[in-house]
Amino acid sequence: MKTMISGRISNWLAKYKYPLSFISIGLIYFLNLFIDIMEIDAAQYASIAREMMSSPNILQVYERGVDYLDKPPLLFWLSAATMKLFGVADYTFKLPAVLIIILGIYSTYRFSLLYYSKTTAITAALMLGSSQAFFLMTNDVRMDGILTGLMMFSLWQLNAYINQARFLNLILAAIGSAGALMAKGPLALVIIAFAFGGGLLLNRDWKNIFKTSWIVYLLMVLILLLPMLYGLYTQFDLHPEKYVYGLQGPSGVKFFFWTQSFGRITGDLYWSNDLGYFFFFHSILWDFQPWVLLFIPALLLSFAKMIYPKLPSAAIPEWMSLSGFVLSFASLSLSHYKLPHYIFTLFPFAAIITANFVINNFNYKALWIRLWLKIQYVLLFAFFALLLISFIFFFPPQNFWIPLLLGTLFLVFIFSLFKIKSMPNRLIYNTLIASISFNLLLSIYFYPSILKYQSSSVLGKEILQMKLQGEELYVFPFYAPALDFYANERIPYIERRDLHTLKQGTYVFTDLSGKNLILETKQLNYKIIRDYDQYPVTILTMPFLNKETRKEKLTKRYLIQRGDPKEDKGQ
Repeated sequence: MKTMISGRISNWLAKYKYPLSFISIGLIYFLNLFIDIMEIDAAQYASIAREMMSSPNILQVYERGVDYLDKPPLLFWLSAATMKLFGVADYTFKLPAVLIIILGIYSTYRFSLLYYSKTTAITAALMLGSSQAFFLMTNDVRMDGILTGLMMFSLWQLNAYINQARFLNLILAAIGSAGALMAKGPLALVIIAFAFGGGLLLNRDWKNIFKTSWIVYLLMVLILLLPMLYGLYTQFDLHPEKYVYGLQGPSGVKFFFWTQSFGRITGDLYWSNDLGYFFFFHSILWDFQPWVLLFIPALLLSFAKMIYPKLPSAAIPEWMSLSGFVLSFASLSLSHYKLPHYIFTLFPFAAIITANFVINNFNYKALWIRLWLKIQYVLLFAFFALLLISFIFFFPPQNFWIPLLLGTLFLVFIFSLFKIKSMPNRLIYNTLIASISFNLLLSIYFYPSILKYQSSSVLGKEILQMKLQGEELYVFPFYAPALDFYANERIPYIERRDLHTLKQGTYVFTDLSGKNLILETKQLNYKIIRDYDQYPVTILTMPFLNKETRKEKLTKRYLIQRGDPKEDKGQ
């Protein structure tokens, strides 16, 4: 009887493995919509979008009333629109980016389907959607998710155009490319050119390389960019007296087309962290988990197949994924300023390369492959072990159902490990189960635990309950964009020289140095209302995670209130 039930479950899971996998990934994306927005970048973007929501001129971007030039406006436009429709909330800021990320996964599938089997195309989409980078982008929303989704949509449409010669595909490609440019600048068009143009060159497809319709495509892209360029021109180019980001009278148009993207490579932009040429080799080891161990041999085989076409392995039907990944990866590695999420936009190419390798070229009988698979399975067990370690040493669960859920998911993993016999399904779906289990627990347990230490968002929610109005709260002396977003208003900053001018009952949100200055140095009549634990949650360290050493890494922020100014001492 048990065998019969087990067999029915196995058959049902095998029949619906694709929809179940995508639904599980989608569930995590949905949960991530409601996780608090992290400082600094995502909270800054959310605050800008909230401010734009009530702006009379959305073509010009401001942060707290000050000119903002760093990033193109697409994320702000889209998030401001959803906030206007549904109100200011975590999910209204994140929703546009998450939807475009899903579009990017679908576009990866449709692009792959033009050249590979349906199984390979679905596998590529599953690998991409279940990568750590994509789970992170649906939580810590920045420009990279929108860039990736629109870039892949554009690449899909460009390939559909050369295969089907429908002008509609060219129009859609231009829309996708223009959107990608307005998400993160010209880097989007460079990656598209590296992938699409590089693939055509490697295939020696001269007919498609020299199509005159590419001029029409570029003209359509330029036309679609005109609203943004007009906003940049009127905000900056017409005002040479402005001083922004250390630049005197910057041209907004030049900053968009050159400085913001290529200036990081050439050094024209003063931002630099000089992390070295091999930084992304290290960061991809985590960001493309749990597939990176499969991607490494897949990439090497693709190189070998390009150099030695007669190798005894399945043919590689397109070179765009390889050229798009390698050329873009090399270019980004030359940048003077690097952050891990800069290469997230290359992961659709990595997913396609990996899926093709696993489905068509993975020789499961080879000794080195069997050893490589053992390492992969050790890694999958490590995902569950990390969660268990977190339960014990980091953040003990407050509800019994969190460990119960982990145990249930682990049993599902073990069940599939023994029940799925065929390769590559056994490899793919056990890896998927481990990744989905890990990230589900991150969404409902780990992120909420660490975000208790982001004091600006904690206070921002309290402000709504306190119903403070006007200039009844000030920030001194640090930057806290999440406070503006969660309070749903611009909380003014105050200078040291103005602290004594605040009226009775006014609150000040400050750190230890500010508290000492107010309460001790100046002897002002303020009292502490509440203190908050503070930690920069996007920079996780082991001393912070360890519950025994966490207090040593926490700082304090304080909500203080002014009493009667007449009682000030030493004034």
